[in-house]
Amino acid sequence: MTAELEIRSLVKSFGSQTVLRGIDLDVASGDVVVVIGPSGSGKSTLLNCINFLEPFEGGSIRVGGQSVGYKIDAATARRIRQPEKELNALRARIGMVFQHFNLFPHMTVIGNVIEAPVRVRGQQRDEAIASARALLARVGLAAKENTYPSELSGGQQQRVAIARALAMGPEVMLFDEVTSALDPELVGEVLAVMRDLARDGMTMLVVTHEMNFARDVGDRVVFMDEGLIVEEGEPEGFFTRPQTERAREFLRRLLEK
Repeated sequence: MTAELEIRSLVKSFGSQTVLRGIDLDVASGDVVVVIGPSGSGKSTLLNCINFLEPFEGGSIRVGGQSVGYKIDAATARRIRQPEKELNALRARIGMVFQHFNLFPHMTVIGNVIEAPVRVRGQQRDEAIASARALLARVGLAAKENTYPSELSGGQQQRVAIARALAMGPEVMLFDEVTSALDPELVGEVLAVMRDLARDGMTMLVVTHEMNFARDVGDRVVFMDEGLIVEEGEPEGFFTRPQTERAREFLRRLLEK
């Protein structure tokens, strides 16, 4: 299958600290790739670079064959930053759901979901509302469209955030620790939505500490540490026969918790 997401030699620093040290990663269309690793290994930074929420110093990112963030100037052959209009068009193809829900508190659930399609894409309001209702039904919140975020549980708010990201019709979905801020009993309802997306063939890159999800849903597990991909492979092989000592140590510590 063709790669929907291609990352080559990605380097990202914050001041004197290099957080990503030459990341190479492909995510094929329809695949679910799960990124795991200790805190501070660069997982969230990787996702932020893909959506160009963080500029990067070296390497390249392509979504659907198109460069993200930078392009080569034809006259000078130098790398220059993408014009904002081009960048926003690419971002519309990349859905992202964060650890914190970031819903607009003054808007109802359906108002949150239709905001970007109407304002960014110029979708007709009636059409956006119909699509939003279908997405809310998909995430199990059809009855909550006129509710405000403060009236929802954390799990419900996160499901609204997923519906909001899907409303833009993304080709790739990025999930950054979307269950880590939830009470344990609410985690399952969010993971169930993500499992449904995976079954429907959505291309997904998921940063998570939920190892059962990684094992059951992921097509591939990527283990990161200190800004590098240390190991990657099919979930069953990774969890039963890790190839590197660092991965074995990480899994041992998880089992001890």
